[in-house]
Amino acid sequence: MQVRQKMIGGQAHYDIAEAFSRGKRVEYRTIVSLGPDPDPAIALARHQATLIDITRAVNRLEPLQSADAAIERKCNNLRSKLHREQDRIVLLLNAMERLKSVEGNSEA
Repeated sequence: MQVRQKMIGGQAHYDIAEAFSRGKRVEYRTIVSLGPDPDPAIALARHQATLIDITRAVNRLEPLQSADAAIERKCNNLRSKLHREQDRIVLLLNAMERLKSVEGNSEA
């Protein structure tokens, strides 16, 4: 596993990817996207901050959701975002552990 850079629209984006062979070619499978940060720890901090922001918004709106259908839809959308962000964080933590174990094995 490795951190790979790819250019999208002239801007650098980073992924944690693993290499695999397809015939004589080496191809890469993206495990998790890091966005514009090449450091997985920075990407993790960004996702954790987003998770906190979404949680605060849900907590602020939940008492009001029974009063208005629009607020209830907003709460449901925020809960969906919350679950997606939690899944991304778990995926990123797992990928970071695998990346560390690969780097540890290559140094030995």
